[in-house]
Amino acid sequence: MRYPVLLLVLVLDLVACDSTFSNAPEIPIAASGGQKAFLRVVNTSSADSALDVLVGGKVVISKLAFGDVSTPTNVATGTQQVAFRPTGGTAGPATAMAFTGGDTTTVLTVDSSTIINPWVLTDTGAVVPAGFTKLRVVNFAASAGSILAWRTQPDFPVFTAVQFPFPYKTASPYLQSNPGNWQVLVATEAYDNGQPTVTDTLALSDSIAIADGGSRTVI
Repeated sequence: MRYPVLLLVLVLDLVACDSTFSNAPEIPIAASGGQKAFLRVVNTSSADSALDVLVGGKVVISKLAFGDVSTPTNVATGTQQVAFRPTGGTAGPATAMAFTGGDTTTVLTVDSSTIINPWVLTDTGAVVPAGFTKLRVVNFAASAGSILAWRTQPDFPVFTAVQFPFPYKTASPYLQSNPGNWQVLVATEAYDNGQPTVTDTLALSDSIAIADGGSRTVI
């Protein structure tokens, strides 16, 4: 049985607005000035109910549905204990996470034997040279089986594999191109004479417009 794949497009710098597709709402990003730290959570777990997010034992994000992305929430700087619970249920073990003033930490949730764990999405390699754009893809489709991600980019409008293989909980490197439109396709993992090939379409994004100096992460 194949499962539908939900695609989200995020802006992970701290000065722009997030955009999403698959009918998800636009998500504001916290400003980078000052010493406030922010936490943003993407509910990518297979939990049947929505999630609450607790920091230091207090709920800071509530009723986050599967596939949704929270608004960045102010948290204290330094090391904090972060835990998750099904809304109305019991929280699982807490994980120590470091929060830095002026930064937004993005966390994807992982469901492991009914315990929700965090997976921190870092922004290594996100600096974009003038005159270019960047895009990367993260595989958090836990129930989709073996998949590959493909993309078109402004300077090469033919679908090309992002990377292969592309297992669950993998973030691709940032790919660089000119300003303009990108598109992402997700297909079942397949090869022809050892080279990746598209045999079906599990998900296809709208055109992703990225302006000069911008970057996007597709989850």
